[in-house]
Amino acid sequence: MNIHDANLKRNGNWSYRSSTSEIILHHAEASRASVEDVNSWHIERGWAGIGYHYYVRKDGTIWRGRPEWAVGAHAVGHNDKSIGICCEGAYMTETMPAAQLSALKGLICDIMSRYGNLELLRHKDVNSTDCPGVNFPWAEVQKYAQSDAKKEDGEVVEKKNVLLNGKTYTCECICRDDVNYIKMRSLAQAGFNVVYDAVRQMPSITAPQCRTFVPDGTAEVQEAIDTVQEYAGLEEQTIDYLLRYQYGEELIKKIAAHIK
Repeated sequence: MNIHDANLKRNGNWSYRSSTSEIILHHAEASRASVEDVNSWHIERGWAGIGYHYYVRKDGTIWRGRPEWAVGAHAVGHNDKSIGICCEGAYMTETMPAAQLSALKGLICDIMSRYGNLELLRHKDVNSTDCPGVNFPWAEVQKYAQSDAKKEDGEVVEKKNVLLNGKTYTCECICRDDVNYIKMRSLAQAGFNVVYDAVRQMPSITAPQCRTFVPDGTAEVQEAIDTVQEYAGLEEQTIDYLLRYQYGEELIKKIAAHIK
């Protein structure tokens, strides 16, 4: 599945979604709009960034919105349990191009293959709205709302809920001899950073918003660390954990400033 990343600007941090049980479909209600346009509209509303997780353009290209693991901002009362997909177009009057419909089907199938049989809904099914429009090809799209356990190289692949960092995620597991092996792709979809460490020649998995490498801090950061250790009594191991967070240096400095 080829998904483009526009490195969208954001105005705040994302919150983690603890469960996923729905896919909710939308239209942009704009005949022509890029993912950057939608992101700007949503930031202007005071949101952290684009409310949808995926944006499918008329030419069939798929763009990443907010991270798939994040709580969305696209359907009131359902943002904490759904993945939001928006299609470019105004489907109260327009007709969806074949390339866009094909891409949407592929995206839904990909999500279903990783999460299992999620409930496929339109925005109008959960909120008072006409979205995604009367001309949205709902009957055709519904055919792709199924996914079952499958076999890969003789192994049974199933969807199971697991706790990762204290949060519940639905992950793709290979079941062998009563042991569940979580696929790395599922960890990546849950927000974990899964890469290959060429130096150590092994896979590297880090928690969401954490870094595999922490650069040497400035004198200002070191002063903040000393303050926190002296007045709050935090152990060095705890300090190292905080620094592994993506914004660890800023967090340490804010804690030190509060202590002073």
